Amino acid sequence: MVKRVRLKRNNLRATRGGDSGGEENAVGYGKPPKHTQFKAGTGNPKGRPKGSRNFKTEVLEKLNAPVSITQNGRKKKVSTQRAALELLSAAMFQGDRHAREQFLRLAEKHGQPVVGIDDALDPDDQEILDAYVKRQRNGE
Repeated sequence: MVKRVRLKRNNLRATRGGDSGGEENAVGYGKPPKHTQFKAGTGNPKGRPKGSRNFKTEVLEKLNAPVSITQNGRKKKVSTQRAALELLSAAMFQGDRHAREQFLRLAEKHGQPVVGIDDALDPDDQEILDAYVKRQRNGE
């Protein structure tokens, strides 16, 4: 049988750090030796410059920038976003299928109901729907 030898903490520290005193030379979990730690200022010197903006900021700035449009023979200043919606709307009313689909997608995305149904159902249709709901509730 092999006899185990226990080292005391002070001896262990002395063998690792060289100096047996103080906590400043402590080595362990989350405390690497000083000579292997990163030196200050050795990060990414050519990193993102201060004041640079991301793509989202640039897009929002462009969308809010004013532009002049002519509407009904009169010039108006509106945001780029509003002008783009006016163009999309005009293309939709001229029969552009893609513009119509895009406009409807935008309306759905921003919480507006696309089609509102105000028509009352025929009595026959209402009867069919009532029978269907009744079957669903009974578990058929």
